[in-house]
Amino acid sequence: MKAIPPSAFAFACAGNVCGYCICYSSLKIVAKKSKSPQSPSPKGSEPPPPRITTNVKQNLQFLKLWKEFQKRKSGTPKPATSYRRKKVEKEDLPEETETYHDPTLTLYYTHQGLENAVPVLLVDGYNVCGYWAKLKKHFMSGRLDVARQKLIDELITFSMLREVKVVVVFDAMMSGLPMHKEDFAGIDIVYSTETCADAWIEKEVVALKEDGCPRVWVVTSDRCQQQAAHGAGAFVWSCKALVSEIKTSQKEVEMMLQEHRSTSVQGKLLKHNLDSEVVDALKDLRNKLSDNESRS
Repeated sequence: MKAIPPSAFAFACAGNVCGYCICYSSLKIVAKKSKSPQSPSPKGSEPPPPRITTNVKQNLQFLKLWKEFQKRKSGTPKPATSYRRKKVEKEDLPEETETYHDPTLTLYYTHQGLENAVPVLLVDGYNVCGYWAKLKKHFMSGRLDVARQKLIDELITFSMLREVKVVVVFDAMMSGLPMHKEDFAGIDIVYSTETCADAWIEKEVVALKEDGCPRVWVVTSDRCQQQAAHGAGAFVWSCKALVSEIKTSQKEVEMMLQEHRSTSVQGKLLKHNLDSEVVDALKDLRNKLSDNESRS
């Protein structure tokens, strides 16, 4: 992991771009170093990894998207599609090769620049379930399906608020599920059987870096996995850091919603904020005053 300067960070990637960037390339993320005090880094250390933040006031469109988000959240998982770079088949190349521009060299489905590519957050699912108190009680009692779903719900919300591509990986050997991948409300869910989750994540970090993805975060409290992810060039968050970021993003949204409601109420007429009985009484009073004026 490279040393992080104290200034704000802009997510950008050079060279080829992975499919995570493809699907989410119309969004732009700015991450900056947290103002809150961080725990001291290990010896010989670099500064702690940056946060993933957005300007909440600029995300007022989130209010309009909230209903759509609730629909997506209540939907059913579907198979995940490939997210790596796509190769153009020879027979699909246009005849006018002089004017042909290889799409594998740029972002797919967009004319935006590379600086608009979003970061990727790789999460060791059961590692987080074993840490977060509200998930741990289900995890320790063997209710893995409940713990998984609660974590997925939290990650869906976090993914939307922070505009980051989230991939959560579960050890399928532990849950008894077959190896497969799903896409649920915009996040990728991977059940790994051939390797454990930490090995899958380690390989994925290497593949993403080779594909030219911008910044990659790995969430785990496993020390060995942290070192492996660090060595592969990823930023590392502990489970505690992820939970803290999720709670922070939720508080920011609550403040935004309160501000929005306050602004909306200020723009309404007085009668819109009164009970119907009070409005009727005021109307009667107005009519009586009008009658008195007409008689005088």
